[in-house]
Amino acid sequence: MKHLLLSLLLALPLALRAQSANPAMWCPAGATWTYGYALFAERGTITVRYARDTVVAGQPAQVLTRQLNSVYYPGPTPGANLYWPVVITRVVGRRVEVWAYGQFYTLYDFGALPGSTWPTVLASPANACPQARSMAQVVVDSVGTQQLAGHTLRWFRAHLLPTGASTQGYWHGRVYEQVGGTEYMQPLALDCPVVDAGVIGPVFSFRATGCPTTSFVPGSGTLVLGSAQARAEAAGFAVYPNPSAGAGVLRVALPAGFGPAAQLRLLDLTGRLVLCQPARSEPLLDVRGLAAGIYSLQLSTQGAASLVCRVVLE
Repeated sequence: MKHLLLSLLLALPLALRAQSANPAMWCPAGATWTYGYALFAERGTITVRYARDTVVAGQPAQVLTRQLNSVYYPGPTPGANLYWPVVITRVVGRRVEVWAYGQFYTLYDFGALPGSTWPTVLASPANACPQARSMAQVVVDSVGTQQLAGHTLRWFRAHLLPTGASTQGYWHGRVYEQVGGTEYMQPLALDCPVVDAGVIGPVFSFRATGCPTTSFVPGSGTLVLGSAQARAEAAGFAVYPNPSAGAGVLRVALPAGFGPAAQLRLLDLTGRLVLCQPARSEPLLDVRGLAAGIYSLQLSTQGAASLVCRVVLE
């Protein structure tokens, strides 16, 4: 009996880790979210990454890190490059919950039906609102599924109702399995006092091991696949390292079929051309003079559809 109890105790941490997430619904390996960010003349990105499993209040959970990179316009001149406080989530059945104010609150419920409702936590981009229990009531408007490269993802669309003296919040577009909200993963507070950390825009991309890279089309409220970015990945057009992790020179992998007349054009988020060069065999991109942020690298040649690879400079 003693040996049996000892075996069960030794197996418990492994069981907690194994149950800590449902990768088909939330936090698959390598999960990385990239969002737009703006504050007056400051523009940039917020990168959220699944870092590791953990245990919080005796419950298995996931740790998500958040990094801000920004530039100032006109210029551009380098802005902030910092890490915001981590976000703690966990999966319970078909729910994704978030840790705030000393307990877990439901963030998403992919088993919800139209009319389903639950209280959730409003957040400013940098952290939870500083006043106690800044909450809103989620009310589900519609639910459904979407096929993305053979994957079936459940989604719901909801609106928020204030609770008590809570701040006003918003949550636009659909909320998907794996990806979460198409405009940041937590509902944002519009009038969170003291905090003015900017506005997080739509998710530029979500990628994870074994999952198709997806992006968001503003105004549609839905995820898309089969974009120039997706075609680039399928063709073998890529940049290394990406994100750059501080590297000043990046290597470009070119797909077959692009001749010596092909051109590489690097554009910033405003569409401004910042670099243009011939697409020679195994070209290198010198990005040492560019500010951190998200760029689009276009590969084009006469008589062929252009390919686009999103490049993140850190």
